[in-house]
Amino acid sequence: MEWLALLVVVVVAIVVLRLSKLTPSGRHADYPYTRNDVLFSVAERSFLGVLEQAVSDEYRVFGKVRVADVASVKVMKNLAVWQRAFNRISSKHFDFLLCAKDDLAIKAVVELNDKSHGSRKRQERDEFLIELCRTISLPLIIVPAQRTYSVAELREKLLAALAGEVTPTTCDALLQEQVAPLCPKCSAPMVRRLAKKGANAGQEFWGCTAYPRCRGVVVAKSA
Repeated sequence: MEWLALLVVVVVAIVVLRLSKLTPSGRHADYPYTRNDVLFSVAERSFLGVLEQAVSDEYRVFGKVRVADVASVKVMKNLAVWQRAFNRISSKHFDFLLCAKDDLAIKAVVELNDKSHGSRKRQERDEFLIELCRTISLPLIIVPAQRTYSVAELREKLLAALAGEVTPTTCDALLQEQVAPLCPKCSAPMVRRLAKKGANAGQEFWGCTAYPRCRGVVVAKSA
């Protein structure tokens, strides 16, 4: 009978252990988190390798840097206004940050734009970051995501952007290099076109690549 009683105790212990794992309690209930497997997407990881090769002699590259660690909200008496301004940067991050090798001084921001940047929400986020960088005089270089990159061309572009002060013209020019938006009707990629007739003749626009099946159109921003 002793072995039977021992078996019952073991079975009860196993059941209690399994139930404890299924039911969060105490400390575990306060930490409902799980670890992400990777920090960068496949496209970001590929570009990071090229970016490091392009600037390794002069700069160090940091990824996924919180905007609030790069920019600060000015001191102001109205705490509500201050909090709203801080909230706009606390949940956003820059793709990559270039820092000086010796003292890690912040030198420039590099944004990698893939097809996800065609959505309205992402475009609003991009425009906010461009205006922010312009305000704090921080060079912002936008690079369209590609299957392959030229280290030499990327290096040339980065050094050119870092050569002088950031101006509104510089930021606007870089903004034009974003990848094509997605069609608002069918989510297909769009292509830049020129209106040849009608009231908008001579004006550029984004047309859906699924035309004529889809006639989605987005007005192109002028340079």
